[in-house]
Amino acid sequence: MTAAQPCRVFVVEDEFLVALQIEDDLVAAGYMVVGPFTSLSTSIAASRAETFDVATLDLNLRGEFVYPLVDELLERQVPVLLLTGYAGSDLPERFRCLPRLTKPFDGGELISKIRSMVPAV
Repeated sequence: MTAAQPCRVFVVEDEFLVALQIEDDLVAAGYMVVGPFTSLSTSIAASRAETFDVATLDLNLRGEFVYPLVDELLERQVPVLLLTGYAGSDLPERFRCLPRLTKPFDGGELISKIRSMVPAV
């Protein structure tokens, strides 16, 4: 990410309207969206093929938890923002300290959280 290149945000969200809103909010704030991806398998494959600066992940994709993707991204030291309706206490202990937005959230909260996670250039 440079001043000439916007921050790239990897988006995983299976709800069409929520994904569309996330994408609109990020683009309006000057971010480049990578995705959205709607399944665990496509998300993992895309995360290995694409370059990005931060990831926003819906935890539950049609009954399939994205925990393997979270583990992989953390191992690669990619900042991860969890988007979920689950309480922190419902998450595996290793993920409870990660930044999280509780659904439903608004675009301002999303942008603020992303800005706090990615250093400005």
